[in-house]
Amino acid sequence: MGCRIILSPGARADLRSAVRWYRREDPALAIRFGTDIEGTFRRIAQNYRLFPIVRDVIRRAVLSDFPYAVYCHVNGRTALVRAILHHRRAETHWINRTNGRS
Repeated sequence: MGCRIILSPGARADLRSAVRWYRREDPALAIRFGTDIEGTFRRIAQNYRLFPIVRDVIRRAVLSDFPYAVYCHVNGRTALVRAILHHRRAETHWINRTNGRS
């Protein structure tokens, strides 16, 4: 059995921002990005232990086709996504979220 994926408000904002950017570049890219994110969420839900812990209890799941990563932690049967960030974004951005700052 898998776990349930929950997006924090910050992760929702990250996702909206990325989709908007890809939609402006090419609507087909936005669709592919959405498909890649959904696939990553499925992989996390099915077996989150596949993804390395990068700090404390936070795991990083790298998307297959886009330069983004999903940062989450699992508590019981729930995976809380803290951030969805481009690889060039500062590490402190998601670390602050894990400390409750955003």
